[in-house]
This record gives sequence, C-alpha cells and structure tokens, in this order.
Amino acid sequence: MIPLLVVRPEPGCSATVVSARALGLTALGHPLFAVGPVAWQAPDPSAFDALLVGSANVFRHGGEQLADLRGLPVRAVGESTAEAAREAGFAVQATGSGGLQPVLDAVPAGTRLLRLAGAERVVLSPPPGVTLTEVVVYASEPLPMESRLAATLREPCVVALHSGTAARHFAAECDRLGVDRAGVALVTIGPRVSAAAGAGWQAVATAPASEDAAMLATARNLCHTTSDKDAKAMPEDTLTEPPAVTPPPASVPSRTGGSGRTLLAGAVIAFALGAGLVGYANWRGFAPWNHEAAAPKPVGSQPASAGRAPDLIPLQARQSDLETRMGLIEQRLDAASARADAASGNASRAEALLVAAAARRAVDRGMPLGYLEDQLRLRFGNSQPSAVATVIEAGRQAVTLDQLVAGLDSLSSQLTRGPDQGNAWDRVKQQVSSLFVIRRESAPSPRPQMVLRRARLLLEAGRTSEAVDAVERLPGAAEAREWLIAARRYDEVQRALDSLDTAALLDTRGLRDAAGHPVNQSPPSAPLDAGGN
Repeated sequence: MIPLLVVRPEPGCSATVVSARALGLTALGHPLFAVGPVAWQAPDPSAFDALLVGSANVFRHGGEQLADLRGLPVRAVGESTAEAAREAGFAVQATGSGGLQPVLDAVPAGTRLLRLAGAERVVLSPPPGVTLTEVVVYASEPLPMESRLAATLREPCVVALHSGTAARHFAAECDRLGVDRAGVALVTIGPRVSAAAGAGWQAVATAPASEDAAMLATARNLCHTTSDKDAKAMPEDTLTEPPAVTPPPASVPSRTGGSGRTLLAGAVIAFALGAGLVGYANWRGFAPWNHEAAAPKPVGSQPASAGRAPDLIPLQARQSDLETRMGLIEQRLDAASARADAASGNASRAEALLVAAAARRAVDRGMPLGYLEDQLRLRFGNSQPSAVATVIEAGRQAVTLDQLVAGLDSLSSQLTRGPDQGNAWDRVKQQVSSLFVIRRESAPSPRPQMVLRRARLLLEAGRTSEAVDAVERLPGAAEAREWLIAARRYDEVQRALDSLDTAALLDTRGLRDAAGHPVNQSPPSAPLDAGGN
C-alpha cells in the first residue's frame, strides 16, 4: 500500500493522520501552512440572525471576540466545523455536506448572516432576500515544501488536499522543485479543490462529501488501487520470448493406397466381432458384472446406525447455547438503544438550556428575542406556555435592571418626602411621632433614607420582590406607582426564565427537541436503567 501524505495545517493535520492510521493507511503529516489569528472586531450581534462558518479554524483562532456572538446560531459547512462550534459554546442550526454554497442556498429569505472566515476564502453568492456580511478572523501563511517531502513525492504516493489554497500552493511547490505530477495521485475534499489543483496528476479523486471521514474513505480506495497498479506493472526487460515449438515432421504418404484400406477394413471387422461376443455373454449371464450384482450382501456389512435413532443430545445442547447467546445479544442491543436514547435526550436538554440562556441574556440586555421566540415556543411551548408568553412579551417591551435602578434613584426625593399634610397640626403630629421609635435591634431601620438605600441594594442583588416591598413602605410610595409596576413585571420575567431553566434540567415531560419531537428521557435525578453493564 502506498502512503497518504497530509499537508493541511495543524492541528487538523495531526487529527487527519490519526484517523487515517486508524483505517489502516500509512499516513504521514507534512503541513504546508501555518494558521494564526488576525485583529478583528466583533460586530453588533443584534444586527444578525445567524453565523455562516466554513472552517473550524474560526473557533480555534477567533479569540475572545467570539464570546459576544455566542447568542447567534451557527450554520456550518461540515460536521467537523459543527463539532468545533459546539465545543466553543455555540448552538448549531444547520450542518452541510457539500460545500458552503449549498448551506447558503438553504437559508430562508429575510435572514441576516454574518460570515466568519479566513483571509483566503471562496466567493459566495447569497440567494435573494439573504444578506451576507463577511469578517476575517484568521489567516493561513504558506510554508515552503521541505526536501524530505519532495523526496517522498518522487515515489508512488497519494496527497490529501483540504482547500483550494492548499491545492494551488502544493501544485506550485511541486513545479518549483521539479516533482513530476504524473507520479502523484490526489484526493480532494470537493470539486472546487480538484479544479484548483490543475491537470497532469496521476489520478484525482474527489470525496463525495465535504468531511474528513468521506475524504479518508476515498483516499483508502485510491491507495489500494494505485498500489495494485504498481504491483501489476512489470518492466519490459523482464518479459522473455516463449520457446519456439518445432512442429512434428509431416508423415510421408504411402506410394500405394491399397494397404491402408485393408488395415481399416480389418479393424472394423474385429470391433464388430468383439461387440457381438460381449452382447452374447451378457444375454447368457456369463458376464462377471452380473455375478457381482446378483451376489447377496452379507448381513454384517449393513451400516451400524441403520437400525438406531440419531443422538439428539448434542443438537439440543447447541440449540440451548445459541438461545443463550441470542439473549445476551438482545440485552446488549437494548442497552445500546437505551444509551443512544439517553445521549439524544441529553443533547436536546443541552440545546434547550442554551436557548433559555440566550433568551435570558437578550432580556437582561433589553434586546429583542428575534429567532429565539420560535425556539422558545418549539421547545417549551407545551410544558411552560405561560412562562414562554411572559418571556416573549418581555422581549418586546424590555425592562432591564439598570433601568429600574436609575428610576429608583430619580424618585428618591419623592419617596422619602411623602405627601403633604392637610394642615399645620397634622405636620406637627407627624414630626413628633417620628421623634421616638421603638424597634428590635436586629430589625431594619424605618427611616425613609435607610429604607430607600436598602431597597436599592436589594434591587442590585437581584432580589426584586423584596425591593418592591421596601419601596411600598416608604412615605411617597404613591409617587412610584409606574416604577412598582415595571419592577413587578421584571420580577415576573425572571421567575419565568427560572421556570424554563428548571424545565430544561428536570421536567422533560413536555420538552421538545429541535425537530419538535418529545424528549423521552428521565431527568438526571432519576438515572436510566440500561439493563446491564
């Protein structure tokens, strides 16, 4: 088997080499690129509906700026990019298998996409109604081909190319170092990469899908095919001429034809006489084969098992052993099915938690929910309809904690002063009643300024309901009627978000996955019985 050479940058190069060796291939890594981050600024996430990503390098080299975009779902070019997005904390909305343009073509009209890409990238054409904004977050620096790689390329080999940039750089380096293209076979991740590599190669095979697994399967077939061709090819100097065959000498015809006819007639007469004698002997019973057929068989020559039933005990034991093994296989299949269901349920629960967290973040920032409204209805609409309605309404009429704190500060003078009394005598009684106050030492101070300060601290700590109770005890609480309504609504929204988090973690009776199917799995507090180890 000829070797497979991988020239993609790290860490993808090492990952591909490990996967190729697991398939039984002789894989060698020779990176021809070095990938690194570039300076970039994350745009406002509220201006977009989703991210379009064509490489896992976006999440490897994107840096801290990616944290501002985690509320946007990802449309990935393939499964490896989607997996890198999940590891970086992003929710994956769609995964392609045939390049980034088909992923873009499947986006519905009205979607605002933010494409995170490298400096070298393929030009995309968005469909009508879809807006595409591109931001460069990393760059690939080409490296010169090493002499040992050039020496390896002069022997039969297959080279894996993962991008159009890699294909063009590899072809240029082969031409620079005088490597014959006719002796190198290529396996590419897509038709665009095959076109970028150019012509003149021994063979060019394109993977059926834009995934590393599909590419390695194609490479394995190409390594075996090329190896078989090399084994069957033999140099011309090893071929030898077959030995010449000398024809037998032609018989010399007889000068007289009478003797030949005499011999032929004698042979025919002898054959006729012999056949007649054999027929007469058989008719009279003199033939020896008739004696053998008529001779009775001895009694002792019959098989010993003719009068005895076969022994069924070994067959029954084998059948019992097969039934036992089938039972064990069924138990293992049931356990594997249960584990698969549990994994699917855990993934759906994690996605629901991400949706709830994204909704909480949008509400806390006072931003519209956008696409999260549909996700909330899909995943929590059956189990928590009132909470979903409360959160969606909060997204449309946002009330933030900063707004409540600022509003409380602006009302401080009105809250502590209280309403004016009707006459002077009432004001005197109010002043005298506040001179002496008896209370427990541990009880909070009833002075309006201290109560207002305590209400502000409770509000900043997220204890909104206690802050509302404190404000209602102030003398001028009637002046803060609109503030109290907004604070109660904020507290109600926070309780609704807490209900969604609890439903995603524990209550899976009405939880739905991304396709709208019920999540049939017990919560973590009730472990699943897989039926064995």
